Amino acid sequence: MRIERATLKSNLYFKNIDFLRFVFILIVCCCHLQFGVTNLFFNGKIPLYDTLQKCFTYSWIPVEFFFIISGFFMFLKTDFSQSFITFAKNKLIRFMPLIWFICGVWFVTNLFIPIGFCYQENIFSLLNIQNVGVTFQSGDFSSSWFVSSLFWTMCFYFYLFKIAKKEWFNLITACLIFLCYTLWISNIGIHNRLENVGSLFNIGLARAFAGVGVGYFIAQMYQKYSEKITAFNPNITLKILFTIAECSLISSLIYNTCMHCMEYKNCFILVINFVVLFILFLIKKGYLSQILNNNISCFLGKNTFAIFLTHNFVISVYGILICQKNWRFPMHHPILNLVVLFLIIIIFGILTHYKVEIPATKYLKEKFK
Repeated sequence: MRIERATLKSNLYFKNIDFLRFVFILIVCCCHLQFGVTNLFFNGKIPLYDTLQKCFTYSWIPVEFFFIISGFFMFLKTDFSQSFITFAKNKLIRFMPLIWFICGVWFVTNLFIPIGFCYQENIFSLLNIQNVGVTFQSGDFSSSWFVSSLFWTMCFYFYLFKIAKKEWFNLITACLIFLCYTLWISNIGIHNRLENVGSLFNIGLARAFAGVGVGYFIAQMYQKYSEKITAFNPNITLKILFTIAECSLISSLIYNTCMHCMEYKNCFILVINFVVLFILFLIKKGYLSQILNNNISCFLGKNTFAIFLTHNFVISVYGILICQKNWRFPMHHPILNLVVLFLIIIIFGILTHYKVEIPATKYLKEKFK
């Protein structure tokens, strides 16, 4: 089976999607503040942090969006003529250097600052099998679960795509999306990525299968209608309507994931919200999606993977050095404390991207080409 390619390779990069990546990765960081800042050291002592903790109830939801984005770009850009081994090798080179780096940094830092180091559980992260059903702990840097779930899901879809007819692939993928989202919604919770339903189906892996599958169908739709989308030039009224839809959807997602505790408990509605926003940003017919399609968004987006994998480390160190040992600063300046923390998270992620991720990936590609 072969997949149709977009006619213009230069149009396959979406800078506005990088902006979405950056915004939603910061929201995910909010989810983990409770483990090193807002709840661990100041539970009940700073009213603002107690309020934020409730607002961050669904701040982990954007992880589902990253699975969808990853699936979309996988099926839009991957060369399916390459072998399965080559595909898997390239993905490991892309994903694993940062995992190994942050694990090493965490180990060395723990020798001087008591942030803790889970020797046994971190082995699962180093082997890239953190969330495939063989462990019920997350290790120190819990973000690694996303990498292992995404890697094994991509490998499955890649191999199935090569051997199956398109009709069968579409059917199997659609069934997996439905079954996996049903499994996830029925076992919803912030820690449910660690659970195995029926002692077999890992929730984190199911979330990856569902999201990547959705990304596949969006890629199919985009490839099929890319020429028509490019040729479509809406009038001013339609552009305003597209812009209103874009602003409404992104505002709704930000509001419901980090600005208040959503009363409607089926958070799958947020996934639907994102899918519509994602499609609108792909077609770029509204003013918001066009304005955000710039080099600044591109720069921010390039650093999101590094920010995602390193933010747990930064929060843990910051929690010990500032929130515990220098607690007067966050007590008297709670907002400034969070601003400083997020600036450090972003800067550390950017430095890691340019000083570790890029050089390591380049070296390994040359070494194993």
